[in-house]
Amino acid sequence: MLNFRRLTGAALGVALTIATFPAQAQDFPDGPIEVINNSKPGGGSDIFLRFATENAGALLGTDFIHLSKTGGVATNALKYVASKEADGQTLFIVNAGTALTMMRGKGDLSREDIIPLVRGTIEAEYVVVQADRFADAAEFVEYAKSNPIKQAGTKVGGNAHVSALLMRNAIGMSKQTYVPFEKSGEIVINIINGNVDVALLNYDEFISQAGKVEAIAVLMPERTSNAPDVPTGHEVGIPVDVPNVRGIGVRAGTPDAVVEKLEAALLESMNSDTFLDYLKGSGQGTSSVIGRDAFGKQFDQMYKGYQSVAKDLLGG
Repeated sequence: MLNFRRLTGAALGVALTIATFPAQAQDFPDGPIEVINNSKPGGGSDIFLRFATENAGALLGTDFIHLSKTGGVATNALKYVASKEADGQTLFIVNAGTALTMMRGKGDLSREDIIPLVRGTIEAEYVVVQADRFADAAEFVEYAKSNPIKQAGTKVGGNAHVSALLMRNAIGMSKQTYVPFEKSGEIVINIINGNVDVALLNYDEFISQAGKVEAIAVLMPERTSNAPDVPTGHEVGIPVDVPNVRGIGVRAGTPDAVVEKLEAALLESMNSDTFLDYLKGSGQGTSSVIGRDAFGKQFDQMYKGYQSVAKDLLGG
């Protein structure tokens, strides 16, 4: 029996349909459902997927089996998904890595081959600099327009690199050099020491060093509850949004009734106390959870933004 206590609006409307699906979906699921991650077990995406699906198995009357397919950002994950039938028995992570891999023409799946089914998290990225180096974000923007900037991030060609390029274009930086590091802790140390000028980090990655580093803007449409005094990029001359998004997808061609059944179960699962407590840990709330119509539109916007920096990423 479904628990609708935490559901409101569209999520409730979708969940209410679980018990009334057409005959096409009555035999779904047929055994366990696989959930494919593109990073290592125990990482952020793996943890998200496990929390997101925690209650969905009981709702659908089956088990969820979590598999990590690493390599080539999301290449191996998407290749594995492409080898499976479009029947709803295989779900997969939908994030920046998914978009980047498809944009590069790797992974055996294109944008038209997937349905971004539900979004579970939308974590803010903050523009972080050495504390007191700049009076405010406006001064940093003016500095970046006329001086070379060393911007720290993680691996070349990954999500952090794309976000850095999008920020570069939004500001109109004079010259940006991207400096990759293995871990966020290394990035913070190099900001403190003045070896790099700026980085995009989530709240947990920099807050322990507050006073030595500071966030001067958040690249989101609205200010965050974690740091309400930090202005949005749109307020200070960095008109771009680069949130860290995690969601779940299914192959296009999956029967509509099965897609609806999966979406309803996942939305119900992500409106549970357990998942909402997980969201609170990163300053997120119920608005992070959206269904396929809204998530599909956001994913298309992400994909379009990545295409705008494709030349920098792919060469040529």
